[in-house]
Amino acid sequence: MDFTDGMQQASLPLGLSFGLAMDEKALNNYAKMTEYEKEQLLAKSKSVKSKDEMQQLIQKISDGVL
Repeated sequence: MDFTDGMQQASLPLGLSFGLAMDEKALNNYAKMTEYEKEQLLAKSKSVKSKDEMQQLIQKISDGVL
């Protein structure tokens, strides 16, 4: 599954891709994001240091907080 939606040479970290795939609401909210919002999310996801932090980020996407 490709979540880049046209972003040039950008791919999501594995943990983020997996998290989106496991959370339908988060995936739907991701799909509604603008390119700028997706770039911001990508930057945030690259700074995640643990599985718990990634789960928190996925939860924020699911809740529509990001």
